[in-house]
This record gives sequence, C-alpha cells and structure tokens, in this order.
Amino acid sequence: MKNMAYTILITALVLGAASAQEGNRNFGIIEGHIASHADSMAEACVSIKAANGAWGSGVIVSESGMIFSAAHVYRNIGEKVTVFLTRGRRAVAEVVRYDIGHDIAVLELLNEYQLTAAKVVGSRGIENGKTLVAAGHASGFNAERRSPLRVGFGFLAQSKGMIYTTCRITAGDSGGPLYDEAGVLRGVHHTMDGKGKFSSHVPVQRFFQLWPELAQTVATV
Repeated sequence: MKNMAYTILITALVLGAASAQEGNRNFGIIEGHIASHADSMAEACVSIKAANGAWGSGVIVSESGMIFSAAHVYRNIGEKVTVFLTRGRRAVAEVVRYDIGHDIAVLELLNEYQLTAAKVVGSRGIENGKTLVAAGHASGFNAERRSPLRVGFGFLAQSKGMIYTTCRITAGDSGGPLYDEAGVLRGVHHTMDGKGKFSSHVPVQRFFQLWPELAQTVATV
C-alpha cells in the first residue's frame, strides 16, 4: 500500500465498527476490494471552484462530462465553475440542474475530455452496516495529491432520505462521491455533524427521482 498514489485513511474506530457490522469477514478482503477499485474511484472524483470562490467536489458520471455534486456549493442554474480533473487538467462546467431542497446539482463540462466515469447504482439501496468509501478534495484542489479515500460504514435512514456514515468529510468535500467497496457510486456528500461523529450523504437515486431523463445519459449498474 505504501507506493500507491492514493491515500486510504482508516481509524481504529472504523476498523472495530466494520468488523462488528460485517460479521466474520476478514478486513484484508475488504481492503483488497477497495484497493482494486481505488484508482477509478479517485479518477472520477473532481475538485470544483464555484463562481464565488467556494470549494466543493463532484463525481463524473458519464464520459460526456456530466458531474453530480451538492447544490449548496453553487448559486443557481447557469453558473460557470472551474473543475480540476486528474493530472492537473482544468475545465469549465455549467450548473444545468439544481435543487437546493435536496442539496443536489448536476453540472456539464463545456468541452470534451478523456474522462473516467464512476459506476452508478440504479434503484438498489444500501444494506445497513456496509463498508463505504468517501472521496473528495478537502480544502480544495491540491496538485500534489489525488482524492483521498476515507473508509467507514453506514446505513440508509429511510425517514430522512439520507445515508449516514462514519466516513470523515470536511470543507471542500461537499458534493464528492460516496462509494461502496466495489467502487459503485451510492451518494454525494451533504455535510458532517457539528461534533464530527458522522457524515450525511444524499442517495444517488435522488438524482433520478427528480430528473428521470438522466437515466438516458448515466449508465447504471
């Protein structure tokens, strides 16, 4: 793991919780699954600088340049933002869909690039206690690193319509991707609670519920 170009942060708390939730599974197997998909998870995660200078993150969901993110990073539809792709490439994107109530937004790159798109879950929900991985660009773009991957476990709170996890996120991560251990996109980051105990994420299905036409562009699994 020492020579890999990405970072996986695992705390003792996460290790213990994941073990309790996943029964007798060997954590080495889980780590192996995550490691095998780490490159694609980091590649699909982008850093975004909004028009007002605020930093956020997003996830590429189509080779044509569609990006899922969090609405609170932006002001409204039509806003032009700077997107930092892998290998230091910069691009311009436009906010094309925006719903502040559910805190989700869709952006589109204005030019064509060679992109790595995330695998996106369709209607399938998450199982409580499953291992999940948060990617994002905390504190904004940093040319000396790729998106760190933070491992935890989580559950879907049906009454609130949110996924809650032990994955740590902070300023600049908003809108970044939440993956399962197979590298499939399960949600985008919303916020972390004030005490830093858990993070909340909007399930990716919310995008398709609000804008069903996205299913024609985004390949789901």
